[in-house]
Amino acid sequence: MTPEHLAKLLSMVIILFLTTSKVQSCEFEAENNLCIHQQTISLPLKQPVGTFVVHLEDHSRNSHRTLDLRPRQLGVRFFYPAAVIDNNDHKETKLATLPDKFARVNQLIFDEAIEPSAVEKLKSLSWDIAEGAKIDDSSGALPLIILSHGYYLNPELFVITASYIASRGYLVASINHTFGSSHYTSPNAETKLTIELPHDDLGSDLAMWSADQLFVIEHLQQQNQKSESAFYNKISDKVGIIGHSYGGAAAFHSAAQSDKVDAIINLDGTVFNRKGLTIKQPFMYVHAYEEYFSEIFVNVKNKGYVAIFEDLNHVSFTDFVVFKEMIQQPQSTQQIDNNFKAIVDVANLSTGFFEHHLDNNKGYFRPPANLSRDDFSFKVFDCNSKESSPQPFMLCTYYELKDWLIQRF
Repeated sequence: MTPEHLAKLLSMVIILFLTTSKVQSCEFEAENNLCIHQQTISLPLKQPVGTFVVHLEDHSRNSHRTLDLRPRQLGVRFFYPAAVIDNNDHKETKLATLPDKFARVNQLIFDEAIEPSAVEKLKSLSWDIAEGAKIDDSSGALPLIILSHGYYLNPELFVITASYIASRGYLVASINHTFGSSHYTSPNAETKLTIELPHDDLGSDLAMWSADQLFVIEHLQQQNQKSESAFYNKISDKVGIIGHSYGGAAAFHSAAQSDKVDAIINLDGTVFNRKGLTIKQPFMYVHAYEEYFSEIFVNVKNKGYVAIFEDLNHVSFTDFVVFKEMIQQPQSTQQIDNNFKAIVDVANLSTGFFEHHLDNNKGYFRPPANLSRDDFSFKVFDCNSKESSPQPFMLCTYYELKDWLIQRF
């Protein structure tokens, strides 16, 4: 047997170990550790979560700024508290774990190939999420959270965050921003791939992504009024948006345009074209590695926060890092757990932010005490309040002067 064949065999054995060794121990695992039980990845959910996909068309817009073709098509994957039935007569179908075209995402993000055989090993895994389960609204109408992926990514790479938030009593609408995602497959099986942003105008598609977010909000509010809809009387009037990278920048633009949005979170996204934008909603900016682009808080006329995870990178907010580690370094169970815990911590932080501000609490949000990472820091960055620490207050003054000078000269 050649060394290459031996290495592949060892890798397959380790994957098998990962997917079977914890069968009896999931319920005893430390909270937020990755746990695989009978080919299913168990998530730290407060209650069962269901999911389904809806394809939408906006006939008021072209499909893309470069295409004179209507309508604009979107896919939306929903996550929500589920009324799960699981008995001998009825078994729920679980959501497949590995996203379609995973290798394509890797090529787009890292400009490197992944062997198809390596990806194949994980295709038998699924999430502990029920496909097509009914929405459980027994606790009342659900606040709506719009989730937007980053450029080149897609909703299937934000399942951990979406399901975690949904299990705390929210309807999460995770948008596939067609032509900005890795791919979108319409109901007629036509696949639309990424259209590159112009290098001299990286913010050129933010208006389109923001329009996607506001269109989905408007659509769901209409569906909430229709008795034949799956969403009938299930959605409250509270709306939050969380976005990663380009999706986070789009959230900022959406909040500036619509008073239907009540709170927003930007996960490590640079907000292009911010001139003239005013945000009247609470805003949390979550950074990987270090704080940057703090001048954005000059545009925020409500409570502002900076959260930093110093040991993370830009892709660490996505499920991609868990899958990639399982494919490339399956023996590194500690690193896989660390990547998983980081996503859960961000989801926990984000849920706490929405719980606080969508419930109309007047005071400042404080992070949950049970975050697991030591590299986390948090501060109020409010250009409108004396409660900010002296450094943000001085920076706000500096940024305001800088903006004034740019506009003046």
